[in-house]
Amino acid sequence: MSGVLYAIGEVSRITGLSVKALRLYQEKKLLLPSRVDASSGYRYYTARDITQAHTLRVLRDLRLSLEEIRGVLAELDEGASLAEQLSKVRARLAEEAASAQRSVLALDALLRHQEQAEAYLRAPPPLDERWLPAVRAAVHRVRGRYSDAAVFFPRLFAACGPHVAGAPFCLYHEAEYREDDADISFCVPLSPGARPEGVHVEELPEVKAATLMHSGPPDTEGPSWARLFAHLHAHERAPAVPLRETFLRVGTTDTTPPTTWLTELALSWDAPESRRRP
Repeated sequence: MSGVLYAIGEVSRITGLSVKALRLYQEKKLLLPSRVDASSGYRYYTARDITQAHTLRVLRDLRLSLEEIRGVLAELDEGASLAEQLSKVRARLAEEAASAQRSVLALDALLRHQEQAEAYLRAPPPLDERWLPAVRAAVHRVRGRYSDAAVFFPRLFAACGPHVAGAPFCLYHEAEYREDDADISFCVPLSPGARPEGVHVEELPEVKAATLMHSGPPDTEGPSWARLFAHLHAHERAPAVPLRETFLRVGTTDTTPPTTWLTELALSWDAPESRRRP
């Protein structure tokens, strides 16, 4: 898998960095793609580039300036450990005024996510290829934030009532990650023939996809998306939109013990008509 090249939209989804941000970091020579196609100008990244992109995002979330980020990356290139660099940043943030508290918490979250990432590498969830069945669903498509799920799913559930027939899911109509204007369909499966009032209903066709179960909150899904993209590339398949996330269990700290997120990620691919299921 070491030779896999990821397109810029795929890197955006894996890292949570927008395509605009990735292009800016290339312009500032903070993160250069390993390959740029001379004819199309398309950018391609390796797994090592993605690791550096994750580091860049962490440093950006800590509100470091581009020059400060450049300095930390230079230290890493000279052999300093990421943990050492993060510890230095945390110590500085802890001494600042209360306005820096959010940055300190972001760093603590990063360290926790690092442990989760290491556990994932030791025992990654199984990856499967299967047909996602056709489904009748109440669909609300908008441009907005991923967190809008907390607003639209309760509305859909209330409108659909007894017609709900499965776990809610999102369709992402772009491969790349977007911060504010993501093209999202919020979907709630319905029982056959159901057409509740006040909602838009669609018949979604069956589709074959690579799937895996991700355990953890949405901001830890990057490695799982990386596995799905890499699987398709290894089989010379072109990833297709929409991407799908089905929310089988939503995490909460209100229960004892706290529940953990469980999400099925699904990535389909473009296929010639002759290969499609009859």
